[in-house]
Amino acid sequence: MNVNTAILDALTGHAVGLQRVSNATVRKIIALLNRSDARIVERLSMEGGTDISQARLNQLLGDIRQIIDGLYRDATGQLRQDLDQIAAYEGEYQLNMLKGVVPVRLDYVAPSSYQLIAAANSRPFQGKLLQDWFTDLPVDAFKRLRNAIRAGVVEGRTITQIVGEVRGTKAQGYKDGVLAINQRAAEVTVRTAVAHTANAAASEMYQANKTLIKGVEWVSTLDARTSAVCRARDGTVYPPDTGPRPPAHPNCRSHTSPVIKSLKELGLSGKEMAPGTRASMDGQVSATTNYDTWLRGKPASFQDDILGKAKGDLFRAGLKMDRFVSRAGDELTLAQLKERESGIWLKAFAD
Repeated sequence: MNVNTAILDALTGHAVGLQRVSNATVRKIIALLNRSDARIVERLSMEGGTDISQARLNQLLGDIRQIIDGLYRDATGQLRQDLDQIAAYEGEYQLNMLKGVVPVRLDYVAPSSYQLIAAANSRPFQGKLLQDWFTDLPVDAFKRLRNAIRAGVVEGRTITQIVGEVRGTKAQGYKDGVLAINQRAAEVTVRTAVAHTANAAASEMYQANKTLIKGVEWVSTLDARTSAVCRARDGTVYPPDTGPRPPAHPNCRSHTSPVIKSLKELGLSGKEMAPGTRASMDGQVSATTNYDTWLRGKPASFQDDILGKAKGDLFRAGLKMDRFVSRAGDELTLAQLKERESGIWLKAFAD
């Protein structure tokens, strides 16, 4: 096994652990937001009748806005603390992992916790900084509630009916109400923020050690839920200080793995290798199956379930996974593929 495969093995297990951290963080934040849900339902229930004046409606919406702002402020404050701890831990883990796996002693640079936290806060994902995601959460939550309440008042519904729409129905486990939509949006944001923070801290570590690390490999989950952009990027190696990094989208499960330089590239003779080590320092990318190779080993029906029938035909005709998306990571339509991949298109649909 070469050392980069050993590193990837370690980081794949670490990614599972991070998913558990993400689950625990979600439970903590949702528990805090549940307080706002109860208070919102209580405030709504205080209203009586169906004839709510504009003044009363404005007062009601103002009270709900205050409830949301206060509880979301507490929740995002707690989330910030958790994310800071995740950033610091990720840098520590990456450093210790490299020291434990790489069979030669190298002079690693260890960014401070402050640097790791700053990296997570200053690097945008999906076009927004962490602060922007935190700011948008309560704004969007209030808009959904405001629209539902206003619509109920205009349509003459009773407060009981409006509360039912806001809270959801017991038959559906209260998963069909506006509050449940707000919770799902918060959950997606929390999971994505955890993934972003861990990956930003790892990226900061790799960039600080670019004299030792020659590249950063994108690692995607090999299953039917993997997005088009992550399927396309899986196994691609980017420079340590440039290129895309996960998360590629909300709820992204991809992570990265550093590619350590060979002994020759590091200017070492090999005498520095620890006695009895089995890991090769040849500088090769991890010897793992990428998404393209993995999917080609699956039945056509499975491929079509992932890609769709037409794109499945193109895939079987030889179109590589990275050709299904644009440089920006956007999935291409069939019309765009027909224009860009005319040769493969004719081969796939010649009959």
